[in-house]
Parts: sequence; structure tokens; C-alpha cells
Amino acid sequence: MQYLRTAPLALLAMLAAIVPAAAHVHKEKVIHSFQAGEDGSFPEGGLVVDSHGNFYGTTQEGGSHDCGGGGCGTVFRLRPGGKETILHVFAQQNDGVFPVPGLAIDSDGNLYGTTLNGGGDCSCGSVFKVTPRGKETLLHIFAGGSDGAFPVSALLLDGAGNLYGTTSGGGLDCMGTGVYCGTVFKIAANGKFGTIYSFTGGSDGMDSTTALFLAQDGNFYGTTDDGGVDCDGTGQGCGTIFKLTPEGSETVLYRFEGGSHGAYPAAGVTMDGAGNLFGTTNNGGFNCDGSGAGCGVVFELTADGQEFGLHTFAGGDDGANPQAAPVSDAAGNLYGTTVEGGSRLGGGVVYQIKPGGQEKILYAFSGGRDGGGPFAGLIMDVSGNLYGTTFTGGTYSGGTVFRVRN
Repeated sequence: MQYLRTAPLALLAMLAAIVPAAAHVHKEKVIHSFQAGEDGSFPEGGLVVDSHGNFYGTTQEGGSHDCGGGGCGTVFRLRPGGKETILHVFAQQNDGVFPVPGLAIDSDGNLYGTTLNGGGDCSCGSVFKVTPRGKETLLHIFAGGSDGAFPVSALLLDGAGNLYGTTSGGGLDCMGTGVYCGTVFKIAANGKFGTIYSFTGGSDGMDSTTALFLAQDGNFYGTTDDGGVDCDGTGQGCGTIFKLTPEGSETVLYRFEGGSHGAYPAAGVTMDGAGNLFGTTNNGGFNCDGSGAGCGVVFELTADGQEFGLHTFAGGDDGANPQAAPVSDAAGNLYGTTVEGGSRLGGGVVYQIKPGGQEKILYAFSGGRDGGGPFAGLIMDVSGNLYGTTFTGGTYSGGTVFRVRN
């Protein structure tokens, strides 16, 4: 799974040192360029911010020379002025390695996240806590059985201090195939771990790599990468949108059909005040790259269960292959990123979708010093400025933290 998500950016890494900054650089500012080594490199997750305006995130690699020489990843803090502090370096198997997603933050500034691997003999990943002073504690080590394995999504922290997340593996054997379908788990404020739900594959969905959304009705909403309807003849299913009660009762709200409806959601969902869900799919839509897979869509699932594409990415200047859920403003505009497209060299874009579906490209990355390949979603400040990370590019080709003025 991890190689499938990052391999298209190999070209961006090679181009980063030779490609000039994008023409619209006046709209974008690189706040920090990762240097690899002790500084960390290749941030794939998004940012969180504390009450003082400090940003926090993870880098998938760097921090040390462990894990094959590229480093096992870091947790970092970035001051508003751009000064970076490494709060934790992942450096050993028992510690957890490769923190792919971003973090959750509580009111005391404690940070919570997951690692894809490490954590024990299984190397099935871990859940960790890092204090503002950098002290790390492992809250759970995945064993690969009923508790799940290989968490790739950010955690959800509720008001009572409980953590919720998904795993892309472990759980139940999908219909006797020997492939394990993934789980939804909870770590209570008192530290007790429990599996809320295990996906069964088929129409139920499988392989959830996305964060959960906790709605005002008290239920969780999310997506699965696979399962559902076999919309493309591969037999794996094109993904689902599901609702899950706190007690573990699941309802599949929608099974992706491909085409203009989208296929293979690589991100979770957000909800508006009327109960409509919004998200993205990595594939579906136009056959913009000749592969037949399509370049992805931004979708809406209405409260009464009707799904339609708000915007279908066409590649090129329009952007392609979104991997993150959009964020919204008070006017109902959606903002997000695509990993590819946006320029001749395809470094990805920051886009706006108006309530009627009209798209505006706010910034197109070149893959050079301005960054390239934004896997993660965005956060917005009170002035409407957007902040995020790019997986590659920057001064040292190790990725960036950026701001785009809206």
C-alpha cells in the first residue's frame, strides 16, 4: 500500500533540484524546507496548530540514520516565524517507525499519532503520545491479529480524551482469502484499547487508510479504499462510505461506482450542518492520463443518500489524484490538494470548489523549491490563509511546509 501511494512522486524528487519555482509564487510561501538527516524529510501527513500558532506534524523519514539509512521519521514543531524543533526522533523497532499521517493535539499540547511499522516483533505499527517537551509514550503496539495492523490514518481525539483510528490490515480474514480487512479501534482516556469494528470485505468494505469524522449525532463517518462494488473488473471493489455507531454497528452509506461518481477514496469525509458528506476519490472521473483509471473527483453524499461528483479532475492545469479530504469555510467553499497535475511538470495543486461545483486553482506546484506532491489536506486560519505540507521539493528536495494566501 505504501509503495502505491508514494511511487508516482519519484519523478518529482528527481526534478526538485532543477525545476524553477512556479509562476504564481507570489501566492505561496514556503515556511520550512526539510533538509533530511536530523531535520526529517518527506512529510505525508497534514498539520495541526496550537493556541500559540505553532504548527506540528510528522515526517515519514529522517531524524536519524536508522531504517536503512533514510531515518525512521520525526515529530516536529514549527514556530509561526519558521523555526523548527524536532520533538521526537523514531529510531528503533520497538519505538515505532515511519509516522505516515499527521497528528491529533489536545488542549494541553500533547500530540497523538500512529506509525505504519515497528512497535514490536510483528512490526505492525503503533499508537504514540508525545508531550510538548518531547517525551514519547507508546499507547498501543499492534500485534496484527484482531487488534489490527498497519495504521495509515491520523487519529481522531474526542472531547473526553478518547482516541479513534483505523488500520489497513489485521482484523478478520476477508471471506477466507487470507487477506485481512482492517479495523476501527478506540483507545480510551484511561488507556484501554478496544476494537470497535472489523471490516469483512466484499460489500462491507475493506482496507481503511483514512481518518474518521465524528459528527454531532455521535456517530463516526469514514471511507474504505476497497470493497463495495467491483466497478472496474479488478474484483477488489472501488471503496465505500460508512457510518459507525460508538457501539460498533456499521452501515454502508454508499459504494463507489466509478466514472463520474469516483473510485478508491484515499481520504476521509467532512460533514456540513445539513448532514451532507464531502470527500475525494483518487480515481474515477475522466480518463485523463491514458490509464483508464481516471484522475479523481470531489464528491458530495447528500443526507438522503444521493452521491454525485461536484468536480471531476481533468489532469494538466486542473490537477489530478487528490489524496486528502477537503476543508470548508463559512460560505461552504471547499479547499484541498491534488498530488499531481497543475502544471507541465505535475507538482500538484491547491484548489477551491464553490458550492455549485466551480473550481478555481489557487496555486500550482512546480515540484521545485516551492514544493511538490501535497498528499495531505489543508488547515485554514481566521484570515482564510491555507497551510499544508508537500512530500517533495523545497530547497533540499525533502518536502516543505507552505502557506497559500486565499
